[in-house]
Amino acid sequence: MLKKLSSSIVIYGGTNAIKSLVPFVMLPILTAYISPEEYGDLSLIETTILFLLPFIMLNINGAINVEYFRKDNKDEYKAYVVNALMLSLIAFFIVFLTLFSFEEILSKWIHLEEKWIDFLALFTFLRVLSSVVLVIFQASQEPKKYALFSISQTIIDFSISYYLVAVLNYGIIGRLSGIYITFFIFSLVSIYILKEMHYFKRKFTFKYTKEILAFGIPLIPHSIGGIILAMSDRYFISYFNGNSEVGLYTVAYQISAILLLVSMSVNQAWSPIFFKLMKEANYKTINKIMVTLFMLFLLISIFVYLISPLIYQYFIDEKFQESKIYFLYLLLGFTFQSLYFLFTNYLFYYKKTSLLSLITLSGATINLILNYYFIQLYGTIGVAYATAITWCLYFIVVFLVHLKLKRIYT
Repeated sequence: MLKKLSSSIVIYGGTNAIKSLVPFVMLPILTAYISPEEYGDLSLIETTILFLLPFIMLNINGAINVEYFRKDNKDEYKAYVVNALMLSLIAFFIVFLTLFSFEEILSKWIHLEEKWIDFLALFTFLRVLSSVVLVIFQASQEPKKYALFSISQTIIDFSISYYLVAVLNYGIIGRLSGIYITFFIFSLVSIYILKEMHYFKRKFTFKYTKEILAFGIPLIPHSIGGIILAMSDRYFISYFNGNSEVGLYTVAYQISAILLLVSMSVNQAWSPIFFKLMKEANYKTINKIMVTLFMLFLLISIFVYLISPLIYQYFIDEKFQESKIYFLYLLLGFTFQSLYFLFTNYLFYYKKTSLLSLITLSGATINLILNYYFIQLYGTIGVAYATAITWCLYFIVVFLVHLKLKRIYT
């Protein structure tokens, strides 16, 4: 089991490392060709898209992942997936009409031009199909297919983005075009893959709608809470200190997120194995692997801290060097977040999504309060303090909840 997990981690980790090369390799390019303020605008657009994602995706990726192990009849599973995709499409139209109706007000609230507001729902929906295909590959434990799909997407994204930004000098428009032209291409590829896997040969039904929404809707507050925690800092910085500071902060955020990349890769490999071991009641193996992964995340956190001076020296343009003051506190936050990921799998397996949403919303509320006061007391670094403190609280609470669930169900 450990050998299989190690193999999957290598593939998922390698794949996500390559995927991370796009934003990471784009860092020196973007910091050379655009200003901190423009980089801040780009960050706010991506932040808003991530905020909209739960309302359009409806957390169907999580439901699809879990139901793969719960539905023994694969024809039923395929019908479940198609039902979930149709619900996401309906949600897209609702969100698009809402944004279009209030574009002027939203433009003032989030400090973005109206032209970007009109595209936000479409940009968000373009992420759905490729996400679902990747989840199916992950759940079916086909890491090689996952890797091929992801790496191909990464290469095309980087190629288009590099040409538009560095060669044609299109700035943030070039970067956004690179990202979402690629998502459009791979949405078409995803449709083809699902068709070849016979997902569209079954008669469409809304039979699973209630089941899908019962899983996904309670997770919307959880997702929004997570996004508030991860991204609201940009809005506070933009409001109090301007988009140039957002640009600086985002650079430090992306460098410290190297740890998050590793922990997400590990969890992608671990979660399907975890669900299978839970179904088999193999708790001894689960505990052994959990301790190993816990220590792994701590060691990688230390490693990222030690190599950060080299990253700043060789990859980051001089006008963004001030961002290094935020790095340590953001890295601490990502360390606690990585440990938190390990224990949320228990809540997903037992379908305690409402409880997870309550925890996340409570933490997000605390984070908003800390952001508001800390940025006024300490400046931009105050939101980095708030991030580290909040993720520490999240980890403690979810760890205690997982202990309680183990006592109840095992």
